[in-house]
Amino acid sequence: DSAIQNLSETLDLIKCTIEAILQNEAEFQLMIAQEAARAEDLEARLVLQVHDELIVECPEGEAERVRALLQEEMEGVAALSVPLVADAKAGRTWAQCH
Repeated sequence: DSAIQNLSETLDLIKCTIEAILQNEAEFQLMIAQEAARAEDLEARLVLQVHDELIVECPEGEAERVRALLQEEMEGVAALSVPLVADAKAGRTWAQCH
């Protein structure tokens, strides 16, 4: 039925639009987090981003502050009616964080 097809296409467009907006907000929030890290003289640096996962390298003594800063910034990326939860972990290797 063409009405169902049109509705499906419209919903797909809305979903893509919302995802693009949230992705742009997340990128902006990441820039803010990087600026906050610089303001606190943290040596943290983004090593890799894979989809919704960030891998950050920093001295071990900064790990907890960097973890908390990233989590706070990513959870604040958008004002939604449901909580936006970011899981942030610290470890010596990527594998230790999973």
